[in-house]
Amino acid sequence: MKKVLFTIAIVAAVTTMVSCGSKTAKGGDSDSTEVADSMVAAAPAELWTVEAVEAQVRKMYDRLNDMDKNGIVNIRQLEDEFCTSYYLGLRNAISKSLTEAMGDDHMFLGDEEGYRFFAGMGTPLEIETIKADLLTGDMAQAQVRFKGADEENGFMRMELDIENGQWRVKNFDQPEAFGPGGYLKIMQDFAGEHGISYEGIPSPKGED
Repeated sequence: MKKVLFTIAIVAAVTTMVSCGSKTAKGGDSDSTEVADSMVAAAPAELWTVEAVEAQVRKMYDRLNDMDKNGIVNIRQLEDEFCTSYYLGLRNAISKSLTEAMGDDHMFLGDEEGYRFFAGMGTPLEIETIKADLLTGDMAQAQVRFKGADEENGFMRMELDIENGQWRVKNFDQPEAFGPGGYLKIMQDFAGEHGISYEGIPSPKGED
């Protein structure tokens, strides 16, 4: 929870330490709601409902709480299970770059405390309400209100795409923690600033 909050300051500190080529991650300057054609298929009718979006978000937090009951919440594993391939590819490219330059990627990507899942609260994390909105194409947004272990309240907005037959999270967006554009924008900006390329990320719609 704590480390992602310092991301901007940390990025400044490691600016001169990371150099991984001259190409930037494709789509780094695009709006985070854009989706590459090749990343998604037409949404099956049974998935294109607010109920399906809500069910996937609840499944993700059931998994988080199950991990917690069994000893540790592994944020990387949660991302692997529930985030889009674009998100994961960008995360992996940044992780590789930082590890090669510094021997550790935790300074940027955080650790098992992972604010991007916890919304600043401790486990168990109970979902109080989910408001899902179906957007254009195969995209949706979920606004989730939580109650944490100490009865504190929290909020997180997520952007989701349909990929490989399920809703997957593309972006975690909470202005208090991530600023405008959410966590994906932080990764995109960092990749662009440091020449980090991820060739598996296709160009967003409307770009070459």
